[in-house]
Amino acid sequence: MKRFRFGWYGDGGLGEKMIQTILAGRKTATSCPAYDPEDADLKTGDELQLTDKHDTVRGQLIVTLVEVRPFGGFDEELAAKEGVSLSELKEKMNFAHGRMIREDEEMRVVHFRLRAAAK
Repeated sequence: MKRFRFGWYGDGGLGEKMIQTILAGRKTATSCPAYDPEDADLKTGDELQLTDKHDTVRGQLIVTLVEVRPFGGFDEELAAKEGVSLSELKEKMNFAHGRMIREDEEMRVVHFRLRAAAK
């Protein structure tokens, strides 16, 4: 089963915050630049191990949809699925990638559901 990691060393706790919102059922999507090779092969129905930056398994996810949309096409509905407001989502994306994401930049959005939390 493929690992789906949230967080990295030096993320200021962002990864753990995202994991907690997933486990609480408030985060059901995540996004990254479409060119990012990590997780580029994901498709609907894939089962994933939710892991933290220490590679500790925290749960199991099932991919429900993978879509590509421009960063400027992000809206409040998507932000809610990411567990934040639209302004927080845009700020988080710029922080996570260390640069300003362009409005026309294509982003890959992975929608998922929590199958089970780790015991």
